[in-house]
Amino acid sequence: MIKVLDNVYDLVTLNMEQRFSERVALRFYDKETDEVTVVHYKDYARDIRRAVSYFQSTIPDIKGKKICLLNKNCYEYAVNTFGIILAGGVLVLLNQHKSWDELSYELRLVEPAAILTDGDDYGTKEQLQAAYGSILRPMDGFRAYEPVAEMPRCIGHDDLMILMFTSGTTGRSKGVMLSERNFFSVMRAHVQIGERMMEYKHDPELVVSQYTVLPMFHLGAFICLFSWAHGGWALNISGDIRNFYKEIRRMPSQVMAVVPVIMNSLHKDVMRGRKERLGELWVPICSSAMFDPQVMLDMATNGMFVVQTYGATETCGDGIINYAQDAKHIGAVGQGNDYLDYKLEPDGELCIRGDSIMLGYYKDPEATAAVIDKDGWFHTGDLARVDEDGYYYITGRKKNLIILDSGENVSPEELEGMLEKCPAVQECIVKELGKKIGVVVYCEKEHQQTVRDFIAQMNRTVPLYKRIGVVEFSETPLPRNGAGKLVRK
Repeated sequence: MIKVLDNVYDLVTLNMEQRFSERVALRFYDKETDEVTVVHYKDYARDIRRAVSYFQSTIPDIKGKKICLLNKNCYEYAVNTFGIILAGGVLVLLNQHKSWDELSYELRLVEPAAILTDGDDYGTKEQLQAAYGSILRPMDGFRAYEPVAEMPRCIGHDDLMILMFTSGTTGRSKGVMLSERNFFSVMRAHVQIGERMMEYKHDPELVVSQYTVLPMFHLGAFICLFSWAHGGWALNISGDIRNFYKEIRRMPSQVMAVVPVIMNSLHKDVMRGRKERLGELWVPICSSAMFDPQVMLDMATNGMFVVQTYGATETCGDGIINYAQDAKHIGAVGQGNDYLDYKLEPDGELCIRGDSIMLGYYKDPEATAAVIDKDGWFHTGDLARVDEDGYYYITGRKKNLIILDSGENVSPEELEGMLEKCPAVQECIVKELGKKIGVVVYCEKEHQQTVRDFIAQMNRTVPLYKRIGVVEFSETPLPRNGAGKLVRK
């Protein structure tokens, strides 16, 4: 069995520096040089020590101060993650592709002491420089510092360690507060994924690598920095899915975390007889949204070991894991983990309780109380059923939040509020139409082109995943329920 640790200090000083020092920790492909860089755990840990020295030397009284990472996936992202935490700072992960309105809101909320970025323009560089230029730092600042000789132990097990943002139904992101206890309580489940792979291959000494292309601000990718170091395995880091086929050949990978849109692409290759394009890949780990059971069954039938994880940022990732490869159960999200409690409310809402549940939403006690009740149950907002074998199946969403195949969350109310600024729109409702963000608009027929023009302009102001792709019109008022609210179905 893989030894499970309970803190960041031991993960670096025992696993990286001692147990797995000679193993490969990270690989990354440089498109400019067409070279793959390989980093071993001992060198990775040395750079982490440099980062600890850098942050402690340049940010006075760093304990508890917020340090943001605003960057694409890269080696420095991983190093700074551990450097910030071990130096005593609070790590804040930000989505560099958000609009300035969204990003500036999050930055004002956390009041960062420093923002690390690569200097690339993701659409907000000018505003970021104007508002926060004095605290912007390069991602590789640690390289100029000597490794700290004595690694500090300054992390309170139940203190705020990491702040990640997740979408809410109001349209404003919520800051999810996660502690060391939260992160390491799920490590048992994560390493079990590795142990299941060992069983599948009948190889207790199995060493594998994971291709990581989901953005690191996404918990499903980020938490692998912690879990894979438990087994001394490697992460092959990618910053651009467009390089997938080249990178998967240059950085042999057996495992890959996927969202539905990526899974569907892999499925096409497998079903069209092009499995060799995927190299050594045989374990897709599914997360972030609902997957087509037939797609997963096809993959399992063709030699893939399909793992499905269910959870949320608020549950620190894996709330339930499904290892079933049979037709009856592959569409489930799995059976419960032994470190969490589960229950279904009378209305079918799935609730989860245990050490992985977040500390709460940052500076938002009302929102926290709305999802974590007095007995510690986290209300997921998902409707579920459980079968006679103990497998949970998600049957729908209690709330209106739209989850796209890409794993992104979209608030209908946010887009509706923007649309209602168009004088020609009398009523509108945003919902998923044909797996795209769509809107049904009630307006006069002669104003329909005005509305289309307004939507085209609005789409230029929001991230790509929030753009409205389908527009339908109604010449009569939209249906409402008995309470006078618009009917979304």
